[in-house]
Amino acid sequence: MKKIIALGSVLAFSPFVVFAESTTFDTILIRINQLLAYVLPLLITVAVIYFVWGIVQFIMSSDEEAKKGGRAKIINGLIGLFVIVAFWGIIGIVMNTFGVGNASGRQIVPCTPTYTPSGQLLPC
Repeated sequence: MKKIIALGSVLAFSPFVVFAESTTFDTILIRINQLLAYVLPLLITVAVIYFVWGIVQFIMSSDEEAKKGGRAKIINGLIGLFVIVAFWGIIGIVMNTFGVGNASGRQIVPCTPTYTPSGQLLPC
């Protein structure tokens, strides 16, 4: 099993080795920011839905155990939202500290990618 994990990790990181000569810390931060721009709206949506689900479960249940489950969902949803937004902020602080930014000069905010009617992906 350890050999399979080791082989999988070597194969997973082999593209980084191939492109290592052109990769700098700036490009890594920019790539992480680009990935977060697509993932953060989805994660925030899931955390809000989980939080609201906990509120509904807490309000609608009459059983004390179900109320405890709802309370736990509310707390976990809030913690999840805090972690997501804090991670986004930390990446923004690191990018501003090292002077790394996007070429357009726009503010870095999570966005939902959109498609044109012809199927072309519009960047955030």
